[in-house]
Amino acid sequence: MTNAQRLDHVEDELETVKRLLVSTASYAESAGRRLDELTIKQDRTQSHLDELTIKQDRTQSHLDQLGARIDQVGVKVDQVSDRVDSFITHTQRLFTKAGSEIEETKARTERLEALMLKLDRSFEEQKSQFREFQLTTGAALERIDRVLDYLLRQQGGNQNPPS
Repeated sequence: MTNAQRLDHVEDELETVKRLLVSTASYAESAGRRLDELTIKQDRTQSHLDELTIKQDRTQSHLDQLGARIDQVGVKVDQVSDRVDSFITHTQRLFTKAGSEIEETKARTERLEALMLKLDRSFEEQKSQFREFQLTTGAALERIDRVLDYLLRQQGGNQNPPS
């Protein structure tokens, strides 16, 4: 190989190295741009993550408040349930008492009806006895009246009273 050939060969290799260096520089520039883009994207992603964390904290706070409200509602539901149970028990007692009073009232009413029937029969019997008394008294008074008339007539014809 001659010096000219070697020089051509070295120039070819230098040209190849030059192309490789240009390609590497271009790749490095492209990688730098991509790295910058990735950094920007990572910053945006981090910003989104920060916003999501804030939102998650707010959501957790709301969930905690909701849990507390649910607990309060549960306590109130238990209180209302106790009140309803108490109301039902009291109402059942009242219905039982009212039922007993109704039965007692029915029994009293039946006794009063029986007593009224007895009084009606007694009244009718007394009316009948009174009519009979009136008739017999009227008849007795008529007889007494006749006897008095007779005695008066007898005395009128006999001026001397008996001694």
